[in-house]
Amino acid sequence: MIEWMMMGAFIAGLGLSVWKLYYFFPTKRLPDDDTTPESVDLLERIMVETEHNFPGLTDEELYRKMIEHPEFDPNHFWRFNPNRLIHLTAHYRFKEPNFRR
Repeated sequence: MIEWMMMGAFIAGLGLSVWKLYYFFPTKRLPDDDTTPESVDLLERIMVETEHNFPGLTDEELYRKMIEHPEFDPNHFWRFNPNRLIHLTAHYRFKEPNFRR
């Protein structure tokens, strides 16, 4: 009898733990998440267009020109900074090894 009570308590505790973990982890995208594939693609496209229109820019100049781009949404990309640009160019070079930067 005690074994069945212990088994029931164990299963109830396990179920409660799984339920709490389910609600702990995020299940939907945040509206300002700039790490989604769509957001990264948009940033890469802005970067390539800016580099094409203004060749030979330094990283800081490219960063400033990207922020001024008409499709750049400062509310969505509020975390974008020069370090993120360096990461973005390195990521883009894996896809396009002939990228000039």
